[in-house]
Amino acid sequence: MPTCDLYLRLSDARIEEAFEGREKNLREFATRLQWTVHRVVIENDVYPDGRPKPASAFKRRRIKVTTASGRVKTELRTVRPGFRSVLDDLTSGIVNAVIAEDLDRLIRQPRDGEDFLDAVEMTSANARSLSGSLRLTDGGTSDERFMARIMAATATKSSEDTARRVADARERFNGTSYQGGPRPFGYVHARETEKYRRTLMIVPDEADILHEATDAILDKGLSLRAVSGDLRERGVLNTHGNTHWTSQSLKHVLTKPAIAGLMTHKGTLKDAPWDEILDRDVWERLCAKLNDPARRTSEIGTEPKWLASNIARCGVCNNGTTVRATGRRDATFYTCREGYHLKRRARYVDAWIERNVTAYISEHGMDILKPEPRKEIDTSTLRAEAKRLRERKATQIRMHALGELDDADLGIGLRAIRDRLAVIDAQLAQSDQPDPIPEFRRHGPTREIWRSLSLARKRAIIRMLADITILPSGTRGRAGFDPDAVRIVLKETGDILDVRQWPV
Repeated sequence: MPTCDLYLRLSDARIEEAFEGREKNLREFATRLQWTVHRVVIENDVYPDGRPKPASAFKRRRIKVTTASGRVKTELRTVRPGFRSVLDDLTSGIVNAVIAEDLDRLIRQPRDGEDFLDAVEMTSANARSLSGSLRLTDGGTSDERFMARIMAATATKSSEDTARRVADARERFNGTSYQGGPRPFGYVHARETEKYRRTLMIVPDEADILHEATDAILDKGLSLRAVSGDLRERGVLNTHGNTHWTSQSLKHVLTKPAIAGLMTHKGTLKDAPWDEILDRDVWERLCAKLNDPARRTSEIGTEPKWLASNIARCGVCNNGTTVRATGRRDATFYTCREGYHLKRRARYVDAWIERNVTAYISEHGMDILKPEPRKEIDTSTLRAEAKRLRERKATQIRMHALGELDDADLGIGLRAIRDRLAVIDAQLAQSDQPDPIPEFRRHGPTREIWRSLSLARKRAIIRMLADITILPSGTRGRAGFDPDAVRIVLKETGDILDVRQWPV
């Protein structure tokens, strides 16, 4: 009784039946033939989020292949590891039969077909298909082998003709129509448009997500990993109807030309017939940042769970090595990445950093990292006027205290000064650059604002504000946390930040 491999290949996940039902049909066919099933081979790559990739038999690249006779050579081939594993099973004698749904599911390229025919002939194996298009008996008769070659060549010609027609259509309708394929995130296909003049319509909720993600990465310093994690936690659905956002899938969404109202034609960007979600200059800045070769690309895994992890530097090594959080949740320590010569309780370090940073922001929040006004704004004149107005305000209050100005006149004068100062402040606040910490420009309890932020946002703010070094501590045993072991240096001034040295 022959022992066989069952071979399945998925061409298009959008329109084809799931593997379960198709595998069942192959198993029933093997039972009718009285063949024993060794294994089921599924030729189907998957994306990181679990979506199947189209397993095309015609996307070739240069690879090294081993023929059935054992010869190794470099050729243009489709990368089909599942198909190659079937050949290995045949040539090694593990199986002596193969069942597929159709011949063109198994051998669509003539070169692959020759390798398969050689393996079957050398081992006197059998092959069958559900459709009846593939039949090789005990190595294959000359008629069976001839028919297999003809059908493989016909399938290749059909595929090449389809590719040519698609390319011609893309050329004809370039710039006037969305070229097809899955919808970009942020858009849906406008079905009421004329055939071959299809365009896209903006999905407002998804457009808001794109704006939020762009702002978080460009202006707030968050990583792709942090933003994609936030999307997962919020239950935001992607275009495939699931919440499996990864840093790679988010980067693909944000760098897609379609969201800037652009389309690609022969490697060149041109205007598309739909509205943009992001301004082109914003999109180009975003792409430049995400595609920067110097950018860290280790976006695998989860976002750090502790404030100073991968940010604070080891004060023993003193070579820029950062610390990492290790241990259990109730006993987590910061240790150097290059050894265990440094160990500090993470929650105490984080609490001290937060206390210093929030105190500093509370004292100087309106001026920290404030973007410079636009060049066309006369800042010196405006600041001089603001100074005079504040001096006038102080004079009027003094005159009122001395009884030289009544309540009504004081109220009118102070109101006029206050209104003009508001105008000056608004002008000085106008800038071409984004505000790196907009949350703290408004009046309110700094600690409450800080607690409302995500950990990823807190980490981004700390990166912008300070350099942190964990030093050897003079405190030992049960003496408790040593604040002197955590040095916080402000990037803007170079001063050491220590709330013990100034009132909060």
